[in-house]
Amino acid sequence: MTKVFDNKTSEELRESIKLDQIDRKILYELDLNGRATFSEIGKKIKLSKQAVKERVNHLEKAGVIKQYFALIDIHRLGYTFYRLDLGFQNVTEIKEREIINYILKLPKVIWVAEIHGKWDLAIVFLTKDIVEIDNNIKKISWEFNKYIQEQSFCVATTHSRYHYGFLLNKEKEEKEVFMGRELKEVKLSPVENEVLSILAKDGRMPITEMARKVGKSISSIKNAIKNLKNKKVLLGFSVLIDLHLIGYLHHKLFINFQNPSKEKERKLETYFRMHPNIIFMTKSLGRSNIECEIAAKSISEFKKIL
Repeated sequence: MTKVFDNKTSEELRESIKLDQIDRKILYELDLNGRATFSEIGKKIKLSKQAVKERVNHLEKAGVIKQYFALIDIHRLGYTFYRLDLGFQNVTEIKEREIINYILKLPKVIWVAEIHGKWDLAIVFLTKDIVEIDNNIKKISWEFNKYIQEQSFCVATTHSRYHYGFLLNKEKEEKEVFMGRELKEVKLSPVENEVLSILAKDGRMPITEMARKVGKSISSIKNAIKNLKNKKVLLGFSVLIDLHLIGYLHHKLFINFQNPSKEKERKLETYFRMHPNIIFMTKSLGRSNIECEIAAKSISEFKKIL
C-alpha cells in the first residue's frame, strides 16, 4: 500500500490521544506479537481478557491502531527494496504535490515520504526487476527534470526491525526481526501465497475466516502458516501504530561510514538494537550505507539520541 507521510517541523508535536501505562503495555505486547490473544496479553500485564479487549477496541476506534500485519522477509520471495531520494529546486507546494501524485501512480512504488534536510522526497520501490526501477526513474526525470536539483539512488540489502521500547521507556530486551540474511528465492504453493497475502493486510484474521476466504480446511491454513515460518518467509506479526497521533515524530537518519571497522559497526548496531526510540535499521549500497528510523517526541529529543 502506498502512503505519503507529511513530517511535522514543529519543535514539539502535540498529543492527540493520551495513553496511560496500560495502553502502552498493550501496544507493546501487540508490537511483539500482533496475533497475541487477549488472554495472552492479559496474563502478561495482569489484566482480564475482557479489559484487554475493550482497551484494544478503543485504540482501534481512536485510530491509534491502524493495522495488524505479518512480518515478511520479501528477500526470500525474490524482491528487493530500492530507494530514490530527490532534492528539489524552484518548487511550489502545489507543484510538489503534483510530483508526489504522479509518483504514487507509478508501478512498484510502495512508499513516498516528504522529508526535511538535504533531500525533499524519498521514494521506495519494491520489485524483482531493476529494469522496472530504471524505467520509473527515467519517467520522473523526463516529467520533472527542471524541478530536480539532485538525486540519489540506493539498494537495500538487509533490514532490522526493532520493537517499540519507547512505549515503555525502556531498553529493548527482545531480539530484533532480521530480514535479508538469505537472498535465495523460495517457492510457495498457491495456498501459501493466498494466506501470506491475507496476513500481510490483516495479521489478526482468524484462521476460520482465512479458511473460508481461501476455500480450504482449517488444517490446510495452519499447515500453510507453519510452512511459511519454516521457509523463513513469515517472521512474525506486529501492529501499525499512528505515531503522530500519540505524540511522536518519525525521523530517518542517513549514515555514510567511510571504511568502518567491523567492531565500530557492531557497536553501532548494538546501540540501535538497545535504544528504545530506534525502531528500524537498513543497510544499503549507495550514498548512505546505513539508515535508521527513530521515534521521538521532539526535535530536541531526536538530537539527544544522536
